[in-house]
Amino acid sequence: MVAKHKARSVEPPNDPWMELNSPEDAGGYLSIYYSDDMSRLPVRAVTKPGDNKSDPNLETLTYGLFSTCSPRMRSGVVNRRSEYLFFATSRKEGRVLTGYYHIRWFTNGVFEDARDYCLAASAARFIEKPVSLTNVDRYCGTNVSKWFRGMRLLSFDECRKIAMLIDAQPDATTDYLEEIDRLERFNLKHGGYRYIAWKQKDKFSWEHAKQYLIEKKSTTKSKVINSTPSDSWKCSDCGHSVMNKALLKRCPNCGGLGTLSPLLDVGT
Repeated sequence: MVAKHKARSVEPPNDPWMELNSPEDAGGYLSIYYSDDMSRLPVRAVTKPGDNKSDPNLETLTYGLFSTCSPRMRSGVVNRRSEYLFFATSRKEGRVLTGYYHIRWFTNGVFEDARDYCLAASAARFIEKPVSLTNVDRYCGTNVSKWFRGMRLLSFDECRKIAMLIDAQPDATTDYLEEIDRLERFNLKHGGYRYIAWKQKDKFSWEHAKQYLIEKKSTTKSKVINSTPSDSWKCSDCGHSVMNKALLKRCPNCGGLGTLSPLLDVGT
């Protein structure tokens, strides 16, 4: 009888993940993400039309594994060996702090020759009552309430104080996961997919991640453009055009990885 071997797990610390080995005085980043207006909790924008969001991906505690969001920040985390990745988003009351990742691992993404790093956390904490960035400054002596685009670099001392602020509140990460699932089921019921623009019916999971981590990667060495004025992309494998605000790592039509490029003339 031939023994059946269980398919290997791609969850850290297994290959292809590598230890970040952050120094004791490592700093971190504050990252801005789109949250969902249909939720009382500031979860990522699952239902955003033509731009469904996968990060922060609490299902796997990763960032940049499935999406092309914030490549400069992801590269900065790896180069600086940053220990913390904090998250903030815009709500009715303005920008608010919602949670953090404790980063421990990284690996190359689909566009591996273009420094497309994926990040994975060993722990995360998200809170039910987000803290306004104005109050973060007041409590932590930071300067994050002043408007910035996308991300803000934080010192070790700033990270320590902000983490303490979040740790003082009950952990609502499980509630965030339940809310993400609810919004995905809304998409599935009304649009046929959990992630409509991606044509994805599955939930994000480590099983789903295998395609992104094991299959052949794109070998492009050029800068990866993750947005285009036309919001249109063309697949080099199947030739189909795709409408989505941000570049997708996977073609929704044929499943090819790293095959989409900007389509500047939507008539072509």
